[in-house]
Amino acid sequence: MEQSAPTGASQTPRLAINQLTTASGFSFPPLYSFPPFFTRQPNEQTWSHQAAQWSALILAHARHHRTFRLDLSDETCQLELFKNKTLDRYLYLPTLRAVVEQMVAAGTAEYDPPKLSSKAVPTGFLIYWRRPEEWATLIYDWIKESGLTNSIMTFYELTEGGDLVHTTEFFQLPEPFLRRALDVLVKGGKAQVFKGLGEDGDGVKFA
Repeated sequence: MEQSAPTGASQTPRLAINQLTTASGFSFPPLYSFPPFFTRQPNEQTWSHQAAQWSALILAHARHHRTFRLDLSDETCQLELFKNKTLDRYLYLPTLRAVVEQMVAAGTAEYDPPKLSSKAVPTGFLIYWRRPEEWATLIYDWIKESGLTNSIMTFYELTEGGDLVHTTEFFQLPEPFLRRALDVLVKGGKAQVFKGLGEDGDGVKFA
């Protein structure tokens, strides 16, 4: 016969971790409400998992807000992404640098400007919440569907102008990302980039 626990018996308290959703509709993972998440863990295996979680959070947050670049600075560490005001905890800059270093190694980020030497201290990074290959596919599929193969367009026309570009996912895509996507298409024989003159800027012809 089962016996119920006596009234008033001590029980192990459970840690309540709430999921925070911002006014923009972005939902932070439960780990964002866990104080140790903001401190680099000394155990290498634990740190590897922690860095992977931070990488995933940065990519998800950047995709939601269409963020393409962030500075590596103390000011950045005070942004909503890296500071939980409720906990009064934030990710220190050295830890953020370590996370970004892993993202660069994984191909989901790139230092901007590029590091010219191993001793150079990076000051910013591009965030590849879509890889260049994915942007290339989106752009080329749209070109084909719009009947624009064999046409020449300026970079501006491709990402800013026209009647339909504003409906695409690559609308207002920053030029560094556009160039990397076009590089993919050039290597695949699907595009040719032309150096522009004057105010027209560079152009591209799609095959």
